[in-house]
Amino acid sequence: MEPRGSAGVIARIIATIITISAFLCGSLIFVAFFAAGYDLFQKIVVFLVALILAITVVSIAWVTWAGRRGMIHVGHWS
Repeated sequence: MEPRGSAGVIARIIATIITISAFLCGSLIFVAFFAAGYDLFQKIVVFLVALILAITVVSIAWVTWAGRRGMIHVGHWS
């Protein structure tokens, strides 16, 4: 018997892998085939923007998961 809540973790792990793969593959396909007029710097920026978006989406998913389980404690600065 699996521990309670492990299905949510597995789903988030799978979603993390798919999200990062999709953003990176999509940006690389765009740069390779549709950005012929871009110079190297612009192609790097397209790739970095996709990477930043992927990290943001994954971070939001994991922070909301941790927040619902009380793993994030908000304290006062002393």
